[in-house]
Amino acid sequence: FLTRLPIPFANTIDPPPLSQAMRLFPAAGAMIGAAGGAVLAAFTYAGLPSLLAAALAASLGLLVTGALHEDGLADTADGFGGGKSRERRLEIMRDSHIGSYGTLALASAMLVRVACYEDLSGLDPLAVVAVLAACAAFSRALMVDLLWATRPARGDGLSVHAGTPGRNGAAFAIVTAAALTLVAALLVSPASGLLALAAGLAVTAYMRRLTVKLIGGQTGDVCGAVQVLSELAMLITF
Repeated sequence: FLTRLPIPFANTIDPPPLSQAMRLFPAAGAMIGAAGGAVLAAFTYAGLPSLLAAALAASLGLLVTGALHEDGLADTADGFGGGKSRERRLEIMRDSHIGSYGTLALASAMLVRVACYEDLSGLDPLAVVAVLAACAAFSRALMVDLLWATRPARGDGLSVHAGTPGRNGAAFAIVTAAALTLVAALLVSPASGLLALAAGLAVTAYMRRLTVKLIGGQTGDVCGAVQVLSELAMLITF
């Protein structure tokens, strides 16, 4: 909602049920993030080395989500990195095989996540849970924002079948997740919440501009990539 650029896109049909439910994506993200934070805090409290606790918490998070968004990140990296034309990029992104760019993107994302988790494990347990919940929630709100603000790159992609969230739904997702982030930041430092929100928004705005330039719009894979990258940006900031 806050990163929309002036690209013509008219949403004149009523959104289907799934698109209406997208406003609840941040709530689902908050629960996933809170669970990961609780695991990280529990492992740290149990006396596990901080790096091991962070790696286990990150790995369990992938099991909970089925690495859904990470799959999108890998496909997007392969398509954007290996394709020389719009059609070839979309073809690569639809291919189930993973290439060098996707492999490196996944490895880098996991390394950054584990490093952030290790550093955050030194906070109060409640702060750990709140920060991870906020990052997971707002990054999913940004994914809803991307779906609302950007036309689909394909006519038959997953994001098309999911539908387009309405303006009110996208605004609701952004505002509620941003509020959660600001509250969580009070357990760290007030300024950290504003900086984390800015980091997530900046990543989303950049990715939106890039995806429109390279493939003409968003796809389900791009939405997954935005979720992972914006969440990592927020974790780094905290």
